[in-house]
Amino acid sequence: MREDKEKATSLRKKGFSYNQIRQKLGIPKSTLSYWLRDLHISEKSRGKILARAHRLSIEGLMRRNKNQTKLANERATAIRKEAKGECLKLMEDRLFMIGLSLYWAEGYKKGANGSKWKSISFANSDPAMIRIMMKFFRKFLGITDSKIKIQLIAHKNINIDEAVIFWSDLTKISKEQFIKSFNGVNKSSKGKRNPNSLTHGTVHIRINDVKLFFRLIGWIDGLKGKI
Repeated sequence: MREDKEKATSLRKKGFSYNQIRQKLGIPKSTLSYWLRDLHISEKSRGKILARAHRLSIEGLMRRNKNQTKLANERATAIRKEAKGECLKLMEDRLFMIGLSLYWAEGYKKGANGSKWKSISFANSDPAMIRIMMKFFRKFLGITDSKIKIQLIAHKNINIDEAVIFWSDLTKISKEQFIKSFNGVNKSSKGKRNPNSLTHGTVHIRINDVKLFFRLIGWIDGLKGKI
């Protein structure tokens, strides 16, 4: 026992952790804690122990993140597959077909192809189109109004307060759920569109729900397959 304690003490002074000593000598960690609790070690050895603990912590975090990403991908694949199957039945509804087709053409889809942001987002300036999409989201995704956020982007000639009131009345979403609105011109459309043609600006409907996002993507998969 004395010989084991001397070996454990020597290893600890060299900067070995309790787990490393336990693996080398086969001594329970509780025993090592008792033997070495009052042992003073050099700053160099202490730094070595702390550095190893930090490295192991980072490696553990990376493994957990990797596993979580794998599980998230598996869940997303399952949701898309299920939604693709149910899409065939929903196609009989005209609103479903119109709403899904509009989202396929105009909605955000990059999250299904590797982008980190995986939320539903649809932007347009046409009131009729926005009204259709709101009906589509509510009816087929079962989204409650509390989950919907809207952002207004308008040219400088637009009165932001009046535009927010307009879109709030049209979407039936309270003004409090409009995230920061601003006057500006999208770089891609700069100089291409008459600012006077956008009477009320452009609204972005945003719904932060990963499961519903992949369900919507699965419906698009089903529509593609049918075509």
